[in-house]
Amino acid sequence: MRRGDLYVADLDPVRSGEADKRRPVVIVSADSLNRTVDRLGAGAVTVVPVTSNVSRVYDFQVLLPADETGLSQDSKAQAEQIRTISFARLGPSPIGRLSDAQVRQLDAALRLHLSL
Repeated sequence: MRRGDLYVADLDPVRSGEADKRRPVVIVSADSLNRTVDRLGAGAVTVVPVTSNVSRVYDFQVLLPADETGLSQDSKAQAEQIRTISFARLGPSPIGRLSDAQVRQLDAALRLHLSL
């Protein structure tokens, strides 16, 4: 598991306003943590949910074209929905990967959202 990998995650249960259900997520936690969690098969990772609703893409979101990421349709990463989830919520293997340029765009979106 590496930063920029796309996995399917079960995000339920949630509260109003949070991204819900089974959906793709981008792993954004540090690779040192990701390796440990992957090796142990337990722990938590930080993710950014992905949605296929691309009618509007804000500065704190990143467009993810299907033909570049392995996703089944064009989507966007929602940096404003960043959260840490249990490793147990993730599917068994990655479904795609962001390019280095897309990871940099997501980093910029996270910095904007978090005022870093």
